[in-house]
Amino acid sequence: MKLNYTEKQYVQLAKEKFCQIFKEVPFVSDIEIISTGLQRGFGDFHATIYFADNEETIQFCVEVESRGERRFVNEFMLMASQHADGAFYMFMAPYISEASAEAMREKKYGYMDLSGNCYILTKRIMIYITGKQNKYVELRTKKNYFSKSASAASVIMRTVLNDYKKIWQVKELAQITGKAIGTVSNVKSFLLDHAWIEELPGGFRVCNVREMLYDWAKGYQKKDARSFEYYSLDSIPEIESAIAKWNEQHGASAVLGSFSAAVRYAPAVRYNRVHVYVEPQDFEEFIADLDLKQVASGGNVMITVPHDETPCMFSKKVNGDVVTSPVQTIIDLLTGGGRGEEAAEAIILKEFNEGDHDNER
Repeated sequence: MKLNYTEKQYVQLAKEKFCQIFKEVPFVSDIEIISTGLQRGFGDFHATIYFADNEETIQFCVEVESRGERRFVNEFMLMASQHADGAFYMFMAPYISEASAEAMREKKYGYMDLSGNCYILTKRIMIYITGKQNKYVELRTKKNYFSKSASAASVIMRTVLNDYKKIWQVKELAQITGKAIGTVSNVKSFLLDHAWIEELPGGFRVCNVREMLYDWAKGYQKKDARSFEYYSLDSIPEIESAIAKWNEQHGASAVLGSFSAAVRYAPAVRYNRVHVYVEPQDFEEFIADLDLKQVASGGNVMITVPHDETPCMFSKKVNGDVVTSPVQTIIDLLTGGGRGEEAAEAIILKEFNEGDHDNER
């Protein structure tokens, strides 16, 4: 399959898919496509839909992009909002991310990818197609920076989120994280494409943190995780107190995570299992000192050996307990099931109040 097309080829593919979808509507009698060419204002082509039962028509203004990430969708919605000529505005791209699709549905704009997934809501037509296998998904050549294998990107993103109000510069961020400027630039482009950072005078700053963390949780692969279930005769508070005392003698190498960390940030839900990250070199000693017994199920202590240093980056001491950062805690909660999302939302609300950005402008 050819994966790289010219702008004209993308527009031609979009026209063909647009006509194919509307030809399947029984009461559509004709479709007129008008190319706007090089002198176009907004929209790569216009279309008029005719109906068999009356003379009323629907005018479409269609913008075609080679990519469907949030940055391009945001630009489309901004331009469309400045037009009030009665036309129905539609965004088309080879692949449209779910976040982009949801944003356009909320604003009542139409969209269609080149495989036929679409959302069209007009006075006479409602078409909502989802779940079609995307033939162009391979066009997304950007690396999945949310996977566990992308450790360099993870360090960069965690650093930015650890001070989410700060205006960052690429060179400064490279120096702080110890990562190459090219790597930082690539991560910045990735975040910008998804509208998770905003360009400001003097640098860039993270935005849409909630959306970013939810997408991170979806892409955070667990295949490299080494988790073990144990049982202790002690109660949850007693176990966590013992972990705090153990850390005093072992350099804070056991870090509470998931619900155990969440309750320290924003108490929202009850839990009946201790979650803790333990460095591999201290694993055996930790189990012996806390008198833990490994079990296949029904345990009250879940120990995870971190795959690298990132899960324990920016860990904090809260009331004597060492806990994972808000970012890692939220990711753990969103990937752990149960009432994790409820607990994660409480932390997002408390730790990432993006309304403060507006007050600073």
